[in-house]
Amino acid sequence: MRYLTIALVVHLFSQFAFGQQVNYENPKTYEIGPISINGADNFDHQAIKLIAGLRQGEEIVIPGDDISKAIRNLWEEKLFSDVQIKLDKAVGDIAYLSINLKPRPKLSRFKFVGAKKKDADNIREEINLFSGKNITENLIFNTRAKVVGYYREKGFYNVDVNIQRVNDSLMNNSEIFIINIDRGEPVRIAEINFYGVESVKEGKLRRKMKDTKQKAFWRFFKRSKFTESAYARDKNLLLQEFKKIGLRDAKIVHDTVYALDEKNLIIDITIDEGEKYYFGNITWVGNSKYTSGYLDTVLGLSYGDLYNKELLDTRLHQSMDGRDITSLYMDKGHLFFQVFAVETNVEDHHIDYEIRMTEGKEARIKDIIIKGNYKTNDYVIRREIRTKPGDLFNRNDIIRTQRELAQLGYFDEQAFEINPLPNPADGTVDIEYVVTEKSSDQIELSGGYGAGTIIGTLGLTFNNFSIQNTFNKEAWAPLPTGDGQTLSLRGQTNGPYYQSYNFSFTEPWLGGKKPNALTTWVNHQTYSSYLDEDDDLYNKVSISGAGIGLQRRKKIPDDYFSAYYELSYSYYDITNYSSFAFDDGFSNDIAFKYVLARNSIDAPIYPKSGSRISFTAKTTLPYSRFDGISDYSSLSEQEKYKYAEYYKMKLTGEWYLPLTADKKLILSPKVGFGFLGGFSSEKGLTPFERFYLGGNGLTGVNQLDGRELISLRGYESEALSSETGDPLIARYSLELRYPISLNPSATFFVLAFAEAGNTYTGFDTFNPFNVKRSFGGGVRIYLPMFGLLGFDYGWGIDPFDPHSNGYAGGNDLIRRSGKPVGTFQFIIGKNLGDL
Repeated sequence: MRYLTIALVVHLFSQFAFGQQVNYENPKTYEIGPISINGADNFDHQAIKLIAGLRQGEEIVIPGDDISKAIRNLWEEKLFSDVQIKLDKAVGDIAYLSINLKPRPKLSRFKFVGAKKKDADNIREEINLFSGKNITENLIFNTRAKVVGYYREKGFYNVDVNIQRVNDSLMNNSEIFIINIDRGEPVRIAEINFYGVESVKEGKLRRKMKDTKQKAFWRFFKRSKFTESAYARDKNLLLQEFKKIGLRDAKIVHDTVYALDEKNLIIDITIDEGEKYYFGNITWVGNSKYTSGYLDTVLGLSYGDLYNKELLDTRLHQSMDGRDITSLYMDKGHLFFQVFAVETNVEDHHIDYEIRMTEGKEARIKDIIIKGNYKTNDYVIRREIRTKPGDLFNRNDIIRTQRELAQLGYFDEQAFEINPLPNPADGTVDIEYVVTEKSSDQIELSGGYGAGTIIGTLGLTFNNFSIQNTFNKEAWAPLPTGDGQTLSLRGQTNGPYYQSYNFSFTEPWLGGKKPNALTTWVNHQTYSSYLDEDDDLYNKVSISGAGIGLQRRKKIPDDYFSAYYELSYSYYDITNYSSFAFDDGFSNDIAFKYVLARNSIDAPIYPKSGSRISFTAKTTLPYSRFDGISDYSSLSEQEKYKYAEYYKMKLTGEWYLPLTADKKLILSPKVGFGFLGGFSSEKGLTPFERFYLGGNGLTGVNQLDGRELISLRGYESEALSSETGDPLIARYSLELRYPISLNPSATFFVLAFAEAGNTYTGFDTFNPFNVKRSFGGGVRIYLPMFGLLGFDYGWGIDPFDPHSNGYAGGNDLIRRSGKPVGTFQFIIGKNLGDL
């Protein structure tokens, strides 16, 4: 330190020049006379004197510390590359000084050479260069370091950056930076090697490193680039795996990153696992509502369990399954509850804890505040809110409320804000719900090809309609909205050959007090030839229907269950149409349907958790039991099916399982079974309501007899079923989904699928393992105006059964030779088919 001080003093005095003889052994006191400034024409001279601290008329000792301090003050401004203070002359006791300065050059502009435009734009935001900035060695060093750091974060570890300084002839004392960049080849991690590891598999450790991955042929979404910041984070994540199994002293004793060649790195990590630790005695302090024994049960940790601090914190504060001490208390009104785990003793590798808690008073809900809804009426939101004024605060009710609001489809589920606002003075809490509305109305305007002709479709769905404001002119903006009702209109036609019209209306809270949803619908469709009605070849099918349904939420076994009851009527009028069950005549289909469902999915468009399971039963009256007819063989087909007679059952289930901590990568298995039966073996199976499998499951002109078109991607439409449909079906599906964007204005995700299914002519041929398999991938995009759309490409790999439409076709011959057949399909809606 002493030598550093001497060097600084020598340096400062070296900047002081003397115009006359000065006696260093006998410093003399002078009065400062006029001070001249040289070399700083573009600076305020008076400001320079003030910065230096030298004023005319003040006393100064020469030589002395005042001169050194003045030089140091000017240097610290970083405006000059050279600073000198000179004693020009001394007249008596008056010292005439001059300050000689050399200003630093300024940056006039800069440009990149060798960088892509996108990279250059990103770098500009980081380096903070602008015209007029003083050029220092530190500025050059920092600029280069930031450019190098940018490319290294992108995996270009061998990047070379050279900053060339060129005098600007248009501006005095200014320079141009030419930043030359050679990013080189990207460097990947060839291997990650672990040493000293015995308790954890190396593959698990590599998976734990979130952003530091070694090369693998199957890795598409996360490249094996190396960045120092990510590597530092991943080393901490790495050690968590050891701490989960009691190795809390585990540490990285040595790690190195070195080049295998110009394109590959090797990472070697040596770990000292240390000794295993276990939980010791756990005692509770401050609990009065629950006994220590009950809290031990909820905590689920016992003496001798492997030590895992992360698990302890999770069980105390925020477990994903709600099994934690904080949830236990907060679900019972203890909003002000606090809990801390304090380590009290370590003996024989057993760690004792004292868990200290402050239960606080029970808080009751005072006010419910709703913000952000400019279109949806308050009461529509309030009726879905499970936190009511006067109730005890319950965190689980808040979570359920968020789910119920998301299920409405009117709000952006990614932007919900729920803010408890405690009032400690009176022991109450206000709860503020902040929603962000999104467009939920949909329009379908499309053209498609089916049944050998082009079909136009126009559909309008208003998902937040208000029928009571229909005649209120002021409410039309552009439509009356806000009451949560659904109005749907849809029409399809290709002219006189095919026409279809559908209308439906749903009131989700019939009466306004209970969530009983009433739905009514009517439809009409005709399918006819282009010929005149008096032509012998003229044919026509006309189907008209209406129905009413009531859905009720249930509380038992839990309130995720709902029951749906529907009464429907369809009238079939057939004229000279040979593809139907009979050529001429009519049929009546009066049916009752019951659906018991449990739906716990967390979001309607991109579910991340939960399940949807349903059982559906549909039946007509058993006319054959009381029509007095014992022999149906003498009746015509039209007389036999004058009244459609059948019963139908379906069981379906789908689950959404998050595979990553951020709940973005989702695995979704689905399964479905269906059976169509009759009440009389003599009368036979009805031709209505049968199952057709294959294709994308889109309904259209072929849905004339109540048939269900179920998708199986990778096969042609209806190719797996009999020409007249089948009474039994089994279908299995497995999808892997990943979102590209969850923006409510354009939700976009990709998926890969594997599925299998088949239809069967009867129980004698039913085999749930005799299925036709396919695999493929696709994309989905949700646009609020148009709903969920997508494209799938699938490969079917199994040959058809003899009863199938596609049996012995060209594609089936290819499958029989072992070659899969691919099909490209357009998708509308979130569910493929109904099963």
